[in-house]
Amino acid sequence: MNVFTNSALAGSSGQSSGSYQIENSLRFNSADSTKLTRTPSSAGNRKTWTWSGWTKRTILGGRTFIFSNASSGGVNGLLCEFLGGNTLRVNNVNGSGTIVSGKTTTRLFRDTAAWYHLVIVFDSTNSTAGDRFRIYVNGVRETTFA
Repeated sequence: MNVFTNSALAGSSGQSSGSYQIENSLRFNSADSTKLTRTPSSAGNRKTWTWSGWTKRTILGGRTFIFSNASSGGVNGLLCEFLGGNTLRVNNVNGSGTIVSGKTTTRLFRDTAAWYHLVIVFDSTNSTAGDRFRIYVNGVRETTFA
């Protein structure tokens, strides 16, 4: 269980003070190289899926992985990360390491006081190529990409 100050959860305004605990929350210290891992019991549905989570930037200008997955060879997979230019990138990479699909926002994520709610939707069956990856930040769909 982690202890956060109210200002950490008040968004970018940081109006409140004090502290409280958030049950079932995780906080990673980059110096520890900590991570979560999961090995699924089956391949599951790889054509449509949704990932949702909260993240908070603590360091700007560096590459920060939010989540990733890969095949046993380590190449074929998906990654979601903040890039050094403070943009958000989601890529689907094939077995040879080539980006098959994905998007990089033009929006900058530079607020280290704010929490961002990210929703990543993948639907390879969508007939509109531009809608196969959809990214939502704080409930708003991102529509401008590099």
